[in-house]
Amino acid sequence: MLITRLVARVETVALILASLVCGHSGSAAAANDPTAELDAFIMRALKEYEVPGAAVAVVQNGKVALLKGYGVRDVTKPGAVDENTIFQLASVTKTLTGAAVGTVVDEGKLDWDKPIFNYLPEFVGYDPYMTRFLTERDLLAQRTGWPAYTGDELDSFGYDRAEILRRLRFFKPRYSLREVAQYSNPGFFVAGEVAARASKQSWNDLVKKRLFLPLGMKRSGTVVKDLKDNNLSAAHALIDGKMQVVEPSILDMTGAASSGTSTASDMAKLILMLLNKGSYGGKSILKAETVAEIFKRSMVSKIEFSDLPPISETTGFYYGLGVDSYDYVGHHIIEKGGALAGVRTVMTLVPDKNAGIVILANLNLTAFPEAVRAYYLNQLLGIDPEAEQKEILARNVQLKQLLAPPPAPANPGKFNGTLQSLVGIYENDYYGRCEILPDGDALKVQCGPAKYPATLKHWRNGAFLMLFPGATQAPAITTFAIGEDGKADSFATEALGIFKRVKEKK
Repeated sequence: MLITRLVARVETVALILASLVCGHSGSAAAANDPTAELDAFIMRALKEYEVPGAAVAVVQNGKVALLKGYGVRDVTKPGAVDENTIFQLASVTKTLTGAAVGTVVDEGKLDWDKPIFNYLPEFVGYDPYMTRFLTERDLLAQRTGWPAYTGDELDSFGYDRAEILRRLRFFKPRYSLREVAQYSNPGFFVAGEVAARASKQSWNDLVKKRLFLPLGMKRSGTVVKDLKDNNLSAAHALIDGKMQVVEPSILDMTGAASSGTSTASDMAKLILMLLNKGSYGGKSILKAETVAEIFKRSMVSKIEFSDLPPISETTGFYYGLGVDSYDYVGHHIIEKGGALAGVRTVMTLVPDKNAGIVILANLNLTAFPEAVRAYYLNQLLGIDPEAEQKEILARNVQLKQLLAPPPAPANPGKFNGTLQSLVGIYENDYYGRCEILPDGDALKVQCGPAKYPATLKHWRNGAFLMLFPGATQAPAITTFAIGEDGKADSFATEALGIFKRVKEKK
C-alpha cells in the first residue's frame, strides 16, 4: 500500500511538471474547457485512492463533454470498465425515486404535502401524530425523525414489502416529525411505496416506465439479485491490506432507497434531463416546476464527518426531494452520493452553469468520487482544482477506520456464564426474531425469515461482538442480561436495540 501511495505521489509530481512545461496555453485550455485536465486527474486519483475501476460522465451546456471508463471491473479477471459498465447506484437511487415520485405529482395523483395515509391507508407510525401528518415531502427530505442510518436490516432479514411497512409502527423516532434531519433508508422505502400505490404499479415499474424508458436508459435497472451481464462491475473492499471482490449488497425489497443500477452513459441522460428542467430529447419527463421543487431546500441538516470538501460549515447542507444541496462560491450545488458494500457513487449538478458530473466507483470506503467531484467543481468555477485534494486524501484515510473493529482489549477478562446460557430465540417488535445457536465452540446468530447470519464472539468481560456479513458492516457490541435461572433474559446491541428471550411454552 505504501509503495502504491509513493508511486502515486511521483506521478502527481510528474503531472504538475508536465503542466508547467505546457506553460500558459494549458491553463487557458483548462479555463475554456473544465474537462481538459480532468481525465488525467481521474487516472492519477484512481491509483492514489487504490480504486480498481470507475466510470465518469460530465455534462455541460446540454452535451456530454466526457464519458469514459477507467481501470477494471473485477480485480480477479480481465475486463476494463467502460461507459456502459453497470454499477450499483447505492443511494443515488434516491434521486431516481424523487424524480419518479415527481412524475406522479405531475399527474395530479400525489401531493408532496398531503398526509400519506390518503394513499397508503395501512401505514401506521409509532405515534398518532406521525400516522396522521407524515407526508411524502417528509419522507424524501429526511425529516421523519426516524433514527439516522438505522432500521435497514428488515430487508436482509427476509421480510416482504407489506411486512416491512407493517413493522414500521414499532420503529421509534429519535426526534419529532420535522424537528431534526435524520438520514433514513426506511423513509425512502415508504416514499417509494406511496408513489407506487398512487400510480397503481410497483416502485420498480414506476422507475422503469417513467424514467428509464423515456430517457433511453437501456442498461439501467432496479433489482440487484441475480443481476448478470457481461459488462457488470464487481464490488470490492480492501480487507487486511488486500483488494478483494466481495458480495454486493442486495436490498431489493427496500429498493427505493438503494437498489438502482446504471452506467455512466445512462446516468448522463438523467443529468441532461434534470439540468434541462425536466425535458429530454424533445419530451417532457418532468414539469420544470417539479424539478425546481426537487432541488428546493426542504430540510436543513448539520454537516457530518462523511461530508467532504467543498462541503463545510460555510456551505451549509440541505435535503431536497431525493437530492442534497449546498452553496459553494455563490452557486447552488445539487448532489447525491451513495455507498454500499464494494461501491461508492456521487452525482453533482451545477444548474446555473448547466453542468454536472457522475462518478461510479467499484470500491467502498473511498473518497475517490468526492476527490473527482471537487476537482471538477473547482475547475468549473474558476478555483484551483487542487485546492482541497490534500484534505480529501487525509479524510480518506480516516474513512477507512470507520468500520474497523474495536481494538482487542489487553485484558479481555472472561464471560462468567456459559455460552449455552445464551442459546435461545429472542424477539424485538421491529426486527422480529433472532436465534442464537451453538457453532462448534462458539455461537452464531440467525435473524428473520431469511435466517440472515451473524457471528457472535466474546470480546471483553460480559460483552460480545455481533457481526453481520458485508463490507460495510461494523461489529456491534452486544451484552446480555442473565436471569435468575442462569439463562439470558435478553440481549442488547447498539445497532438493533433490545431483544427479549421468547419464553418456552410449558
